[in-house]
Amino acid sequence: MVVKDIVHVGISVIDLEKSVRFYTDVMQMDLDYRTKNKGEIISRIVGVENVDMDVAVVRKAGLRIELLDYKNSEKKRSINYPAQDQPGLVHISFLVDDVQKEYEKIKAMGFEFNSPPMVARDNGPKIAYFKGVDNVVIELFEKA
Repeated sequence: MVVKDIVHVGISVIDLEKSVRFYTDVMQMDLDYRTKNKGEIISRIVGVENVDMDVAVVRKAGLRIELLDYKNSEKKRSINYPAQDQPGLVHISFLVDDVQKEYEKIKAMGFEFNSPPMVARDNGPKIAYFKGVDNVVIELFEKA
């Protein structure tokens, strides 16, 4: 197999409207499109019985995030993302011009950061991690 590109990253969400607002207002992404998926074919594709889901795709440059609201899922009440040191998708990193500025703006909105922006190694990038909506960990990354 030869991978040509990444199409999108899919995130199952609790509240689609809240998630769309987070990625468009806080992360300054653009809403690309919205759709609904329902029925046997999509249930077979995703491996979930009786799927009824609303979908929104947000984008910025080459990154697309597909936000999936499985409306008929009882599992939506618990979020068990892996910790940073456990296997699995653990964070999404966004390149920004000024981590300190974005940190201050996002922190003022009430989001919890692990630490203020820091440089972890000589001539390394300045980074800061915070929990976004649905406890998805977001990394703000400023090139050295």
